[in-house]
Amino acid sequence: MSPIFIACRKFDPHCGEAWSSYIAWSGLQQVTELVSLDNILCPLIIQELIEEDWEYNVHANNRVYFFRDYQYLKRRIAYDASQHNLLGIFERPTQTPAAMDAFTFCGYEIWDSHESISVLTNCGAFPDVYSPAELNQFGLLTDLAQANRIAETIRKTHWADHHCRDCRVWGVARYTGC
Repeated sequence: MSPIFIACRKFDPHCGEAWSSYIAWSGLQQVTELVSLDNILCPLIIQELIEEDWEYNVHANNRVYFFRDYQYLKRRIAYDASQHNLLGIFERPTQTPAAMDAFTFCGYEIWDSHESISVLTNCGAFPDVYSPAELNQFGLLTDLAQANRIAETIRKTHWADHHCRDCRVWGVARYTGC
């Protein structure tokens, strides 16, 4: 299971009022930083591709802003740890992703059917399926079996919601190296 990589903006208390408002709205008091695939809360840094990107990006499933080489992506965005998250992501993992040099595994995200927002932290609450208290300090789930159960239950019980019909579990690791 190989990761693909994305670069997104950090969303944490340094974001000021936006962070305070989000925590008040979501009730996720335990979250100290949102490490998420959510494109609204943690927007992708690369908004326009350059010619060189095509040598490193993913050419399938409308994923041209996903990259196969984190070193290239790190250079491309002029990585700044105070503002950016460089994430190694694993689609539909069947086991906990293996440790990667320079990355720390943060947990499991449930991404909506459109690969745009987090079902866990930005799709409204699903109190009939899980409690916000089940999320870790990054707004992610720590257990793969639990993440798969929650995603399956959301797909079955909230199938009329277009965000939920094909929501999927992704493993998320964050770059912590130099």
